[in-house]
Amino acid sequence: MTQPAMQTRGLTKKYGELFALDAVSLTLRQGDVYGLVGRNGAGKTTFFKCVMGLAKPSAGEVEIGGERARLNAARRRMGFMINPSFFPYLNPYENLKYLCRVRGTRDQGEVGRLLKLVGLDGVKKPFKAFSLGMKHRLGIAGALLGNPSIVVLDEPVNGLDPQGIIDMRKVIKDVHAQTGATFIISSHILSELDLVATRFGFIEQGVLLKEITHTDLHEHTKKTLLIEVGDAGDAAKAIAALKSIGIEGGVSGNGNRLVLDAHLDRTNEIARALIAGGVELYGLHRQETTLEEYFVRMVGGLGGKPGDGLGGKPGGKLGGGLDA
Repeated sequence: MTQPAMQTRGLTKKYGELFALDAVSLTLRQGDVYGLVGRNGAGKTTFFKCVMGLAKPSAGEVEIGGERARLNAARRRMGFMINPSFFPYLNPYENLKYLCRVRGTRDQGEVGRLLKLVGLDGVKKPFKAFSLGMKHRLGIAGALLGNPSIVVLDEPVNGLDPQGIIDMRKVIKDVHAQTGATFIISSHILSELDLVATRFGFIEQGVLLKEITHTDLHEHTKKTLLIEVGDAGDAAKAIAALKSIGIEGGVSGNGNRLVLDAHLDRTNEIARALIAGGVELYGLHRQETTLEEYFVRMVGGLGGKPGDGLGGKPGGKLGGGLDA
């Protein structure tokens, strides 16, 4: 099995009696674009700070590329963007050149290549005159200096307008395709991460509730046809008879409800088959769990218990709300 790019085991961070992180065990695989999803204050930034060595964990351990003993050396192979901050009076090229000197990285044309990659090639104005989107682009370029194997991006689309979000998404996709780096990206917008991420982790009140692949996430949110009938068994037999004309797919149900997960565009034929088969038909409609609905159910709503209805682990002992 390929060595994970990064792992945490029981990672915990307390501020007094408050748990900002509560025993988080997360696995980042090689080549992932991992979306860390959570509401504001859920613990995302605290997690990144502990991983990057910017905050000392209260308990647990971090492993980067299989390395636990020499974490500082391993962290040098990572790039990160947490609240991008640069010298306000320097332009993007000058800021990245300074970062090269600080990190001991030889330029060799890398600064120009990265600025072109993030769409800031040729920009001469100083950082203080940048839009928020341009600041985030430069932050990503800074995170990519030195060709890191892992790139950490904390809320890269936060505060951006729709066009800025689209541009940022394209930058992340292009960088991942061209460099092959492993990404871990945090956001409270699941629908946006869904467009770039290959795996997801859901965090709430400092607790990692669930890790799930992109494919499995969409299995939970796929469209289905809900059929309300007099008897689900009779209805299933009537629908099964339609296989000769192409009606196939998973059919499940009990009592007075039956769920069909294929051929949702053939509701007229299904209804006719049920009626012809003598089945009492009370209702037939499409349903879909949106990504937002799945997220709310996962974290338990605005005031509910995390994991309600989905089997998730209960929330942190005294809640989150400590990080932006």
